[in-house]
Amino acid sequence: MSRPKKAAACCGDAPMTKHQCILAAAQEVFLEAGYAAASMDAVAARANVSKATIYAHFENKRALFEAMISARCEATFSDLGVPEAYTDARQALLELALHFLNLIVAPEALAIHRVVLAEAPRLPEVGEAFYAAGPIRAHARIGALFSDLTRRGLMAVPDCDTSLVTDLFLGMLKSDIHTRALLNLPPNERSIQSIADAAVDMLMARYGAKA
Repeated sequence: MSRPKKAAACCGDAPMTKHQCILAAAQEVFLEAGYAAASMDAVAARANVSKATIYAHFENKRALFEAMISARCEATFSDLGVPEAYTDARQALLELALHFLNLIVAPEALAIHRVVLAEAPRLPEVGEAFYAAGPIRAHARIGALFSDLTRRGLMAVPDCDTSLVTDLFLGMLKSDIHTRALLNLPPNERSIQSIADAAVDMLMARYGAKA
């Protein structure tokens, strides 16, 4: 039997902590085997650590899966705050929209999404973990951005509408492009740039600060 390969991220030039190495190995194993078939033994072998080491960092497989999703989302959304230098809400939202769209159609993100969709009907905890670590966090970050822009006088989103506006904005961004990407279909004629432009323009037309 061939020896399990180590996680690529743990074998590169950049040093990683054991925690980071376990997360990198877990992502590879979950994407290759699916959540149900993935084992802590496989993750340990890929990360080149003992299974006891994994349990010292993560209580169980769900905790490891949720931490893996959470780490990816944190790295992705950590730079979505609006610097004080921003004076143009449209530009801030456009940067966010392009960042979000490129994220959700990235091959790695699509692979994780497909694993969750395949496993969630039989293992609801997989869907719960993904939703808590991914969509909910993204929703919170973007809602906070709307609140921040409103506080600065660059938008006019009432507090009571922030959650709904966030839902609608994300829905506009995902449009048909995400569904087609999940199904491995060629993109339609609408580009990421055109979708981002249209969604931001519609949002600003309704909630842009009036002079």
